[in-house]
Amino acid sequence: MASLIRKWTLEDLPTIQNVLWKTWVDSYSTFIPERDLKSYFGEHYDVEALKELFRNPLVSGYVAEVDGAVVGFMRTTKDWEENQFYVSSIYLLPQFQGKGLGRQLMVKAAEEAFAAKLDKIWVGVMMQNEQAYEWYKKMGYTIVRTEPFRMGNSLVDHYIGYISVEALLPKPSNELIAS
Repeated sequence: MASLIRKWTLEDLPTIQNVLWKTWVDSYSTFIPERDLKSYFGEHYDVEALKELFRNPLVSGYVAEVDGAVVGFMRTTKDWEENQFYVSSIYLLPQFQGKGLGRQLMVKAAEEAFAAKLDKIWVGVMMQNEQAYEWYKKMGYTIVRTEPFRMGNSLVDHYIGYISVEALLPKPSNELIAS
């Protein structure tokens, strides 16, 4: 399995849509009706909405590839007014979860936040999405508050919290290099 994390391109947008939809159905359909998923998806993730995000200088997107095929997507957002860095979306096709690709995407986010001199990555996760919550917790997720999140006609509680950049970046070695 050859994997790669890279910046998104305009050509990736239809594939990203496919990854998002398949992952949404897998992750959310047990507690959000499909009509609400479709409504929100159509409004926020049609190709035009994705192109708008792509052109936004405060937004970055990354894809995870396995053997040349896009199997995951992450979107980050910098908010200079609040001086915060967000992972706004991170999704991996179900069959590629648990293989370290999500962590690789989060490390990429940590590198981006570190370069922007920010020490936290803010993340929201639906309370009913226990698998995602447990995954974030393993990385040191700290919940700050809960907020409602509307998807179509469905209102779900959302944890809002952060993971420290330091927890995700490799620790520098203290070994001296002999010359």
